[in-house]
Amino acid sequence: MPIVESKFKSVLALCSLFAVVGCGDADPVETETAGDDDEQAARMQIGLAKQVRGLAAQQGMTAMPDAPEIRAELVELGQALAFDKELSGNRDMSCMTCHHPALATDDDLNLSIGVGGTGLGQSRTHPRDVFIPRNAPPLFNLHDLDTMFWDGRVRLHDGKMDSPAREHLTQEMVDVFEFGAVAAQAMFPVTSRAEMRGAIGENDLAMVQDSDFTAIWAALMGRLGQLPEYVAMFEAAYPGTSFEDMSFAHAANAIAAFEIAGFVANDTPWDEMLRGDDMAMSAAALRGAKNFLTDGGCSSCHSGSSFTDEQFHNTALPQFGPGKNNGATLTDDWGRYNKTDDPGDFYRFRSAPLRNIELTAPYGHAGQFAELEDFVRHYLDPVASLTSWDSSQIHPALQSTVVPNQDAVLRHLSPLLEDPSFEAQRVDDMMEFMSALTDPNSLDLLHTIPASVPSGLPISDDIQVVPENRAGALPIELALPGSLFREYQFQTPEMCDGGGTINVEFDRNANKVVIDGTITGLPYRPSVCYEWYPGNDFNSYPDCVEDGRWQMWIVPRMFNKLTTFYYDGVSGELLGSEFDALELPPTAFPLELPSVQMFCTDFFESNPGTLKAKVHFEYDYDAMLDMLGSAGA
Repeated sequence: MPIVESKFKSVLALCSLFAVVGCGDADPVETETAGDDDEQAARMQIGLAKQVRGLAAQQGMTAMPDAPEIRAELVELGQALAFDKELSGNRDMSCMTCHHPALATDDDLNLSIGVGGTGLGQSRTHPRDVFIPRNAPPLFNLHDLDTMFWDGRVRLHDGKMDSPAREHLTQEMVDVFEFGAVAAQAMFPVTSRAEMRGAIGENDLAMVQDSDFTAIWAALMGRLGQLPEYVAMFEAAYPGTSFEDMSFAHAANAIAAFEIAGFVANDTPWDEMLRGDDMAMSAAALRGAKNFLTDGGCSSCHSGSSFTDEQFHNTALPQFGPGKNNGATLTDDWGRYNKTDDPGDFYRFRSAPLRNIELTAPYGHAGQFAELEDFVRHYLDPVASLTSWDSSQIHPALQSTVVPNQDAVLRHLSPLLEDPSFEAQRVDDMMEFMSALTDPNSLDLLHTIPASVPSGLPISDDIQVVPENRAGALPIELALPGSLFREYQFQTPEMCDGGGTINVEFDRNANKVVIDGTITGLPYRPSVCYEWYPGNDFNSYPDCVEDGRWQMWIVPRMFNKLTTFYYDGVSGELLGSEFDALELPPTAFPLELPSVQMFCTDFFESNPGTLKAKVHFEYDYDAMLDMLGSAGA
């Protein structure tokens, strides 16, 4: 059923009414002329609809296919899991917190707020303003997609499943997936500390090493196995398989089943037009569609039933937020490059599907644009849009985090945007076309929210869970691709070989941190030592390594913070930091960069050919944080 009532049908109804009541003193010539005009407009619209259908067919664009039939027990299990906070480390958020049906399956935020936050949508806050690096994508028509996440790190490609878990995602798990990459995607938000798992010491899931996906998934199944209702639901969803023989792949597959069954959007004016209804879309929407498919160049990237080629493009978008540990500030986001290490992939992100796009603001991989029309206008001149982008449209806590990376972004701009062909006079028609991609059935999705979940935890997101104590022990196995030592700033990683363990014990309430480690390795000897303080004899001469005197430095990322450093704008020389830079010259300029807490051992002796070291640190928790100016955190 089309959203847009045709002008032709309205006119016919009006003329019929006049025929019943009589025309009175109306001029019959004028009435006949108006009727002719309307008939001509209708013929033009029918012709335009056929033209657009032909263009779509030439480009292989079809109406959205129906989702596959899925057994009810699997959907019911997936619905429960998707809304159950049992899957988060601190039991304070669910998958649907960031993909809520009341918000068209996203969260209305530029960057999502994960574990530790409270509230829903734009009312969601975090006491320390901690954000997820990227915007939460909507969940519509996932059955039509094989590439997940903005950087495509989960992807079904040529029959092969790519994922960050590598060998941890076993073939046995992949064989469980009935929905390909959609099921695989659901394996990963639960492993992310910022999204769902929580900080070290806060809960049982957070105590697992980040890279040990197998252990994280096993711990989650251990939680679910303690709830009899879940055991029964799993075994009903997978008849013939006992819960003990299942892995988290079975849970992820069920979540995918719910998402696919619950969020189909294939009853749009666009779909109706493609199926043969010439009057389903307005004339303006049809003009927008024609421009989209031809001169506008939009379908070069936004193709297929979902309006995405599932490929990666740099469309000149600004960067802000915590980033992905890229660039000098570590707050940049290099996009697809982080997955492929291909310089051609710098700042490339997956083309966003456009179904229901008017419902899923804000727009861009970091939610850079609050309004759809502004995002559409961005493509009139992406370069000018990037350089003049207004940060006031993003969350106030993010406005100070904008990365000055415009030159780098533009160096890698997609060739498709170097000479944009989209024109300003087409914007209104394009907006009409975007509206024609909305399914009216997606306007109210509250029926997809369950009344309760097996854990008994609340469905609402207005309760904050504060961990009582951050405590525990975290063993880390080391395989050293390079060196952990201060002298090794010039290194050839392939010439280094070693390993060891570090065990971190911490107890926030007891104000104690203990670090024990053993390191063995054959280090590479640089010809020049790193000179930060030349007066220190251990790194002021080139044979410092061969001397056999060592000092170990451990840099824990868990205590990182940003510090303001000052550089000379003329020479580029580092003048100092906010802690030690005095009497700055007029040419000094500030740059906020990551600074980290480093622990260093006393000097110790070891064979210069093969390093063997045992280290032991004991610190007061508050003393460590005092050094960062954040005691009590």
